[in-house]
Amino acid sequence: MCVRIILVLSMLIFSVGGLRAAPIDAAKIHVVDGDTIKIGGTTYRMIGYDTPELTSRWRTVGPDEKALATIAKERLEELIRKGALDLEAVPCSCSKRTRADGTCNFGRKCAILYVDGRNVGEQLIAEELAVPFVCGPYRCPRMPDWTTII
Repeated sequence: MCVRIILVLSMLIFSVGGLRAAPIDAAKIHVVDGDTIKIGGTTYRMIGYDTPELTSRWRTVGPDEKALATIAKERLEELIRKGALDLEAVPCSCSKRTRADGTCNFGRKCAILYVDGRNVGEQLIAEELAVPFVCGPYRCPRMPDWTTII
């Protein structure tokens, strides 16, 4: 319950920063994985949650994690096809240096995606396809160890 409260509060904090959600056409979205999408040439990392990895540059992704990652990706694709979409760009949790040199969040922008007014991260967490992942203003915690979660 405490994690859910933190997630909701962080979403409220980010959403009052003057950035507004904008309607988006589902046909313009390419789902990379359960927490990353591309729209045109821009890649967005959804905030507030983390899903298992399909692949990783830094470690081997085991078959159980990859299987759950595939389900999370497919579920996000399904949610996107089901309703009205709004994308709210939010500031990424990066240092001033990484923001300035373009390496913040590996060059991805940060956002919250809503389907019919509901945050997709909250939906994926409720379905146990994601875990809460709340960053501070300048950095994020360590990524979840999906081998211990699955």
